[in-house]
Amino acid sequence: MRKKKWIVWFLAGAVIISLLAGCGSGFGEEADGRKDTVTVAFWSDELTENYGPYLQESFPDVNFEFYVITNSTDFYKFKEKNGNLPDILTVRRFSLGDVASFKDSLIDLSDSEAAGAFHQSYLRSYTYSDGTVNWLPVCAEIDGIIVNKPLLEEYNISLPANYQEFKEACEALKKHGIRPFRSNFSADYTCMEILQGLSVQRLTSQEGREWRQQYESGQTDQLSEEVWLPVFERLREFIEYAGINASDLEYDTAEVFRAFQKHETAMIRGTSSEATHYGVEEESVMMPYYGETSDDNWYLTYPAFQVAASAAAKSDPAREELIYDILNAMVGPDGLRYISTGQDMIAYTNETKLALSPVMEHIQPYIDSNRLYIRLASSDMFSISQQVVQGMITGEYPDAQSAFCAFNESMKGEPASPKTAAHIDTGYSYTFDPDGGSPAASAVMNSVREELGTQLLTGQSINVSGDIHAGDYTEEELRFLTMGESIDILLCEMTGSQMHDYMDYVLTESGKRGSVINDSSLYVSSGFEMEVGKTDAGYDLKKLTIKGKELKPEKVYSVAVLGNEVLMHKEALKAAGITKYKKSEAVYKQIVADRLLKGRQLAAPTDYITLH
Repeated sequence: MRKKKWIVWFLAGAVIISLLAGCGSGFGEEADGRKDTVTVAFWSDELTENYGPYLQESFPDVNFEFYVITNSTDFYKFKEKNGNLPDILTVRRFSLGDVASFKDSLIDLSDSEAAGAFHQSYLRSYTYSDGTVNWLPVCAEIDGIIVNKPLLEEYNISLPANYQEFKEACEALKKHGIRPFRSNFSADYTCMEILQGLSVQRLTSQEGREWRQQYESGQTDQLSEEVWLPVFERLREFIEYAGINASDLEYDTAEVFRAFQKHETAMIRGTSSEATHYGVEEESVMMPYYGETSDDNWYLTYPAFQVAASAAAKSDPAREELIYDILNAMVGPDGLRYISTGQDMIAYTNETKLALSPVMEHIQPYIDSNRLYIRLASSDMFSISQQVVQGMITGEYPDAQSAFCAFNESMKGEPASPKTAAHIDTGYSYTFDPDGGSPAASAVMNSVREELGTQLLTGQSINVSGDIHAGDYTEEELRFLTMGESIDILLCEMTGSQMHDYMDYVLTESGKRGSVINDSSLYVSSGFEMEVGKTDAGYDLKKLTIKGKELKPEKVYSVAVLGNEVLMHKEALKAAGITKYKKSEAVYKQIVADRLLKGRQLAAPTDYITLH
């Protein structure tokens, strides 16, 4: 059952009626034969590259409109405020409390087939106090204590199995002149995760679960003393026996792993992907955060992909059913494998198992018993955890009570209302038109070209985050106009012939970051126009023109190209015979924001493509 049985019976009746009337259309298509459009916002262009083709293959009768956003739920607050949420929402950094203000604009998935795929212990962290479930976690990275197992064996120290043994291992290591534990406490996420990881046993108690639901539902802005004071007591003790001091605030992740490699420290906080990245996986094993007994041990997890759907679909039962089908595909075993591109991801769904590396040899029993705690990751938790944990390390908060009170005091603070920083006079639609292209994408690309001062510019339309509305913007909201990830801006000179070869490469190359997968991900041309043919195999570049006249093969133009240098555009330039180029120091998203902050409007869009 995808949703409620009445929907199924309603659809069955609708299909019979339409067939009798002689006006039936394919599933996923509108009545006049046009494909139904579904807008999907991805938080990374890597997802567009890997996941977009999967969705298209799964739903060939749907016209997917993709774009890439800033990885923040604030982006969706901004979109909801302006009445243009995408049909499918995805995000990585997430907290239920941060999205509570617009929960009624999203579909309640609590009794959906998609939600039924998740173990209830995980879904509980996504359930509001009224029983609503709007977001689903899909897969996660695992955070724990990475232990240098050979180093412990060298000094005849057993691998800890519980909290007391962890303390004893730390004391034994100190006697041998080895730092027991080190981490990059300069980072907000490290402070937050160690604070929660050391205390999962408290946070998963009945009182802890009740407090979290109240907090995430907006019913309290204070820590429960019953739940949280023992958390700070545990951290105070940990700082002392693990040998943590103010110098740890100066270490970044790379320095922590170098100390681990040099056997200067035996244990660090981290993930398996970090262990692989820094080349320590062969001697490492990831252990859980320790509780009083081995049955109280938990791994901390942070979802790498949350998904939700706009409630606008509920106005049409057939469209709502289509959205449910898409969600089912996204959280199902096949979809999960396209999302979980990182190493050692785990699935929150019951039916999917992902391969684990030797670093994770101890984790399977925890997966089987669902002892994987989803971190509480509201914006407050990141920033205040950093403030308080660092204060505990430096001695600003010398005991658990002072740390607890400081945390609560910071949570009381009312955030300052952001001020209007700019006004956009004219809004533009993101929707692609084969006779002209995407007005929103064109306006942004034309603006960037003007600011860079090149004759020609090209970049993918998905680098623009959907429709652009007319109205007031805060400084943060100006950065929501473009994708959140940094993309390279490469500057060079090309002849007309080389420009043709370059555009032919980026329009037809597949399987790379920046590949074109459908109309919404086509490249935008600024300063010139493209005529492109659409075939069963993809796209075919016909010609390039400037104001209707073809580019002269030998004429040299100054050009800016936007995209990932290493994964796509270095090779694309090479294919066009360009080996000399420079990388602009200007930041793509900041170029657009700064232009508007200076009081200038976006450049007017132009008809840049004819697709036939």
